Amino acid sequence: MDWKQAHPGWEPVHRILFTSGILGIENVGGDLDAVTGTRATFAFFPWNRDRGDGCIIRLVAMIDKSQGYGIESGVSFA
Repeated sequence: MDWKQAHPGWEPVHRILFTSGILGIENVGGDLDAVTGTRATFAFFPWNRDRGDGCIIRLVAMIDKSQGYGIESGVSFA
């Protein structure tokens, strides 16, 4: 039996978010405590993986020391 048939409810949050054009970033490590409670804009830089549905990324937090500025969201990727 195909795993999709055996487990039709597998990863429901992923399916809901991704089909709505919302990216998911999981298992983030590093110094997140350093930016907790601050205004920060996150950027991520994934590998260029042909036909991949997930990969390792470099996650960067850009912190505004004055805590008064936010980077515009820009154009949707979807």
